[in-house]
Amino acid sequence: MSNSSLAGQRVLVTGASSGIGRAVAVACAEAGATVAGLARRAERLESLSASHGVVPVVGDVTAGGAAGLVATAVEGLGGLDVLVNSAGIARMGLIGETDPADWRAMFDVNVLGLLEVTQAAMPALRADGGGSIVNISSMSGRRIPAAEGGVYSATKFAVHAISEALRMELQESGVRVTTVSPGFVATEIFDDQPDSAVIDRYRTLAKSVGMQVEDVAAAVLHAVTAPASVGTVEIALVPTNQSDEAYRKAVAED
Repeated sequence: MSNSSLAGQRVLVTGASSGIGRAVAVACAEAGATVAGLARRAERLESLSASHGVVPVVGDVTAGGAAGLVATAVEGLGGLDVLVNSAGIARMGLIGETDPADWRAMFDVNVLGLLEVTQAAMPALRADGGGSIVNISSMSGRRIPAAEGGVYSATKFAVHAISEALRMELQESGVRVTTVSPGFVATEIFDDQPDSAVIDRYRTLAKSVGMQVEDVAAAVLHAVTAPASVGTVEIALVPTNQSDEAYRKAVAED
């Protein structure tokens, strides 16, 4: 595989209907790959199909049907070379004040959904003696910036642990595993939550300092187009104007 092309590669991206997932699907298609996008919102996947030829796979990674959804994608692609686990949600708030249903929702999508999709994809990735898995984590999986992000951070710490274990498990098969850990990114991730001081702050920070989704997609491409002899363990990236000090100050001012 060259450093700039994914020609001939077959890529499955979860969470492909918006945000980082959509940007990764577009970038891979533009780099020459055949791409399948897995997400819940059919109309957005159809738009992506019309604009970039992405094979739409409509479904929910938390509904217990991950194996069937992956099988549909692999059949549509004719195999699988790259899996990008980008589906993720965030529900922010203090542990003493948040709804346990929100904790479960985050673990269902960010951890269990990732695990089930990955397990289902592993035989196809191993089939040709190579391939790549990229798990989209977060800087919050490397440190906890504030108490109100504790449970979200826990899910992303889990993604790091899973990635490390997968790297050990898959090393002999030639399948590479990379964790991509972005800081704030300008996406819709907080848009579906009720207004509150906490959510308003996260929305403001994401919009004011967040990097573009294309920046994260470029990091994914860097990992999956590296020479076959190179395994990129992690790419951690933050906007140049994001600082933990400014974040903590914003928290203290609430």
